[in-house]
Amino acid sequence: MTATIPPTLTNNERLVLVKTTEVEDYVNQLADRLEENYKEYALRLSSNYDSDYSKKRFESIKNGTANLMRFVVTKGRKYFKITAHEYDTFQDRNEYKEGSVNCFVNKNTGEVYKPASYNAPHTKHVRYNLLDEDSRAECLLRADWAGGYLYLRWYNFFLSC
Repeated sequence: MTATIPPTLTNNERLVLVKTTEVEDYVNQLADRLEENYKEYALRLSSNYDSDYSKKRFESIKNGTANLMRFVVTKGRKYFKITAHEYDTFQDRNEYKEGSVNCFVNKNTGEVYKPASYNAPHTKHVRYNLLDEDSRAECLLRADWAGGYLYLRWYNFFLSC
């Protein structure tokens, strides 16, 4: 949906209004993909060993009873933040604890950013745009739980210059 052109803008400069719910749906898809990627990683890791623990772990992952890492979307003022939550069993806590930030997504534009800190994105370079179909497909294809998909590749960097 496009907005009418305000008198201060020329015909070449148009404002495009995007529903936040559309971006939020794509952010939730990304979080689901990160969880699935972690599950695939845990299955590969457990299948590499022959110990009883590894076999039990593999079976619990396959049947869905394992407490795997979750990726939770938090809505902030300007960005969605996707954080990893790990299951903590230390001293019988048995609860999920918030861990590191995987990425930030601009609520209005759908731009995906690598985190600079726990509370702020690194906004110098946009990694992906979830509103662009091709960019979103590439993001979901490359998405990995450890965040490697957010690093700039040298060939992408030089192509954008």
